[in-house]
Amino acid sequence: MLEKLTNQALDYAWGSTTLISDYFGIPATGEPMAEIWFGTHDGSPTKVVGLDSSLHTLLDAQGRSSRLPFLLKILAAGAPLSIQAHPNPEQAIEGFARENDAGIPISASHRNYKDDLAKPEQIVALSESFDALVGFADARVVIEKFEELQEVASTELKTLLTKWVSWLGEQDGIRKVFLDTLTSADVTESLISDLVDAAEQCPGLVDLVSYLNTHHGLDRGIASALLLNHMTLKKGEAVFVPAGMPHAYLSGLGIEIMLASDNVLRGGLTPKHIDVEELSKVLVFEATDPMLTSTKVLAKGLSRFEIPTKEFDFYSVSVGSNNLLMDLNLPGDAIVLCVSGALAVSNSKEERQVINPGEAAFISGDARTFSVSGNGTGFIAVSSN
Repeated sequence: MLEKLTNQALDYAWGSTTLISDYFGIPATGEPMAEIWFGTHDGSPTKVVGLDSSLHTLLDAQGRSSRLPFLLKILAAGAPLSIQAHPNPEQAIEGFARENDAGIPISASHRNYKDDLAKPEQIVALSESFDALVGFADARVVIEKFEELQEVASTELKTLLTKWVSWLGEQDGIRKVFLDTLTSADVTESLISDLVDAAEQCPGLVDLVSYLNTHHGLDRGIASALLLNHMTLKKGEAVFVPAGMPHAYLSGLGIEIMLASDNVLRGGLTPKHIDVEELSKVLVFEATDPMLTSTKVLAKGLSRFEIPTKEFDFYSVSVGSNNLLMDLNLPGDAIVLCVSGALAVSNSKEERQVINPGEAAFISGDARTFSVSGNGTGFIAVSSN
């Protein structure tokens, strides 16, 4: 089976009104266009072009009870997303069962676990730059930020920063300071206002803090954000976010690939529910130096992202008049997403679809091979089984 796919953009408040429409030529809605999902997740059912059906419904009607293990998204951040982390497999299974036993509806705003799956993810930049906070920074780097702020801080802010600097010298300092930013009665709106004012006099902090303040007001997550690594991806670069790693996408257009889960534990920069106790169980309180995802060139125009996911593989594809990708092995179900030009997708069953920017094609794994031709670029997610 080879079917063309499409979907509508979700209008999350942090979405951009222009990035998706400008890049893909999709008509603007006048509302934020945050994400477009391709997969079998019910959070935003992917439509099969020409059929009054979602992809999940179509597969279910054919007797396929299992869903795709991956979820592919177009993501457009016009404002910072919440600081968040995702559970590992064991935490997701336990948390989902626990909340089910407690009778918490899946749709409840205070529900943490919407399913029993982990959610490692990778973002690939489509825009010329993509800003993100990824992972806890080294304590020494955070201390330098706090000491710079101390020099221009109000008395109240200086006192709090002095305490945090002291804690960062301890073995579990990152954990203590991060949780304090979310729970301490000392972290008031007035204190965050002082932090914003102090950051305006710190060249290395002013852009980030002012940007967060513009979109999230005096949210205490601004203090939490200073504990994270701030990185900027160039077009085509990617970063992988494993379970337990705090992160927040700040601005830009990208392609996101993840296990098909909707489990999110938030930790600031959001008006939504924050369960600090549960978040603290999920987070891995270790400093990390986020590395760009490496790629392996398999053929001209075909590269595999080297990410540690056993459930699926992820590729970038580029074809033109001087190269075709013929008879590629198909170990499982796949989705091909076009991001520029046009891609002609065919399989060993002599089925064929042409997809344009913002469109995708589903290829069932019962075909032995598939091919990509045309003149365009895209991404391919392939189930490992």
